[in-house]
Amino acid sequence: MASSTVQTTSSDADLQQAALLLDQFNVASLGEGNLTAGINTLAVMALTIANLSPPGSCLVDGEEGTSIPVGMHVLVNGALSCSLVKDRVLAVVESIQNNLYRHLRLQMVRTKKREIHVSGTSAFLGKEEEREAPTLLDQLKKGAHFNEVEFEAQLRSILRPPMNPGVDEITDTPVVFAGIGSVDGLTAAMSCANRGRLFIHTTLSEKDGATLLAQACGELMSGCPKRKTLGASVRGEVIATDPTGSLDVLLAKGAGHDWLERLLWLSDHAAGPEIEITDLIAENQRLDHVGVRFDAALEDMVVKRFNFHKPIPETLKFPYARSQADWNAFLARYESRFPGIAGTLRPLWASLLFGLLMIVHVAPENDRHQLHVARVDAFARLLVMRMVNARALILQEQRHKDLESLSANFRLKLMEGPLTVRDLMRRSTNLDASTAREALEILFVRGDAVPIGRKWKLTVFPKSPALTLDA
Repeated sequence: MASSTVQTTSSDADLQQAALLLDQFNVASLGEGNLTAGINTLAVMALTIANLSPPGSCLVDGEEGTSIPVGMHVLVNGALSCSLVKDRVLAVVESIQNNLYRHLRLQMVRTKKREIHVSGTSAFLGKEEEREAPTLLDQLKKGAHFNEVEFEAQLRSILRPPMNPGVDEITDTPVVFAGIGSVDGLTAAMSCANRGRLFIHTTLSEKDGATLLAQACGELMSGCPKRKTLGASVRGEVIATDPTGSLDVLLAKGAGHDWLERLLWLSDHAAGPEIEITDLIAENQRLDHVGVRFDAALEDMVVKRFNFHKPIPETLKFPYARSQADWNAFLARYESRFPGIAGTLRPLWASLLFGLLMIVHVAPENDRHQLHVARVDAFARLLVMRMVNARALILQEQRHKDLESLSANFRLKLMEGPLTVRDLMRRSTNLDASTAREALEILFVRGDAVPIGRKWKLTVFPKSPALTLDA
């Protein structure tokens, strides 16, 4: 079938450019000697920086006057890649989020003590409590005097972001990242999402992982919360880890199929195209301490996320329009083999460029090597082809298992005597003639059955076990 064909080749130029970038970021070290795991880890690092950027962060094309947002949903599949991503990426994000929680708890304790002290002192001195400054909505009450023009101008201001929201922007909505294990946990995290954007992690499992993933993707992709109470729209990105290979089973069963294919797959599958770091490439300038650079770049991005003095998106000016058009055309070629991929991976190229540039930017000037756009483009193409091929391998393997099971079933039925393809199909549900003939072809190749006219018959009947009498 065309949709399950594995493409293991790529142009030598593309592979060479991708290898140069991978060596520049020392992916062999990131993957602890495993190149595929290193590739997956680097991709997650870059995309995590993009996913934690301030809402609206994007690449801006000054010539065209257009922009493309950054951020990407990711599925990491395979024990080694999941372990490395957990230790080198998610643990860093969790530490940042947990440190913020500790500061908030300390602040709550001190605030409570201060309130008790102030309340007691005020009562003793006969002082009145200080009144809070009026909010914009307070000013719009009927008692205020506005002419029509002034009133509409004031009213229009409530449709824009609040001016100088203050530290309450952090204390009231402190969540930028959350590990989710239930739908209730997802709802709680979304209610405290900082600036309406959230990056969540969930573990894929055969039991209920697909259901939770579908819930998370459904809410964060659409911005439509499935709750009974009204609330602000929250959008964001999802990273799902699959250390036990549940993807293979869920994809074969069609469980959560739509949502699984709305993420970038980074798999340990040996799907190809294969890539290697040659001796000539080894002379390439490398970025030292990539893990340390990632930690620093991530911290910088979260600081910008919480900067309520300048609550603006992080934008990178880059003439991306032509490159993005080429990227969309590249994705369109794979649409028949992976339906929906052109929409799912549209922001991948821009998001990788955004994240990798941030990692390079935090390095000291003497170690800040140039990031070549052609290499980022080749890296993105490599990830796409590996994703498409991983899906094809999973579906091919499952189809092979299904055909083996069907051929064994047909063999049992043919023990009753010669049967036509229609006779065999009549006793099976949801079976098409093409699949039935493929199963019979397996029996024919093995010499177990042969066609005679329109019917099929077994060549050799299994011998019945001899009857014995126990002494």
